[in-house]
Amino acid sequence: MPASFQRAAVCLLLSALVLVSLGGCGFKLRSYNFAGSVDSFAVTGKTGLPISQELRRGLGQAGVIEVAAKEAAIKVEILDQRRERRSVSVAGSARAAEYETSLAVRYRILGSGEGELAPAAWIERRRVYRIDRDNIVGSSEEQALLERELMQDMVGQIIRAMEAVSRNVNAGQS
Repeated sequence: MPASFQRAAVCLLLSALVLVSLGGCGFKLRSYNFAGSVDSFAVTGKTGLPISQELRRGLGQAGVIEVAAKEAAIKVEILDQRRERRSVSVAGSARAAEYETSLAVRYRILGSGEGELAPAAWIERRRVYRIDRDNIVGSSEEQALLERELMQDMVGQIIRAMEAVSRNVNAGQS
């Protein structure tokens, strides 16, 4: 057998072993579990903001159905979103060497009526990243990746808040 064929077979075998071990250890893609506490949702307020789209996607992955606001068991009202970037360190040539990017969202959670389940609150996330003047495209891609991660963190926090208030509402109805 040629050496390249043997290497390919070993790589294939190792890949299969990794996949089997990941499945066996309980690994699964990140999602959210409402355990039946919320069956429908609506995103209201400033629905054109990027956080609204990410929130819809996260709740959809959790198996919660999006419906019209009048029919929703729980509503998330997006009140505002901010995005900022500032330099945090300077290189020898008086150019920014590192930037801090921050994303913030203000939201509140409403019940099936117009009752407020959670008051308006801000969530803010920040990250610092280094600028590579020799690879500006790579630095821009790193900034975009960091902002997606920050957005996913904020969506996760909103969804956990939804879970908490829905459990409290369901416990109060029992």
